[in-house]
Amino acid sequence: MNRTLYLLVHRHHFADEPGASNTVDFMEDGEPLFWDDSEDSFTSLGLYSSRQRAEQRIEQARTLPGFKDHPDGFHVHEYTVGQTHWTEGFLVGEQPTAE
Repeated sequence: MNRTLYLLVHRHHFADEPGASNTVDFMEDGEPLFWDDSEDSFTSLGLYSSRQRAEQRIEQARTLPGFKDHPDGFHVHEYTVGQTHWTEGFLVGEQPTAE
């Protein structure tokens, strides 16, 4: 039997602060196009047994300092236990350019 877990993460994008330029940098499914710790702050709020529990936690967290000022930064990521989710390596430094 496959077990699904739900990871709740909040992303605060520093460019979303007043006076900063806003850019759309999430794909349609809510996954980020990039992970740049110098421009973003990520907070893992928990791992839940159902999407409903994760969404309940979002409602609670939206009342807390910081989160209430950035209520749209929550994302629930669904994972199946035992399934490989990242099958490629990673690059450090400059990204290859398109030819």
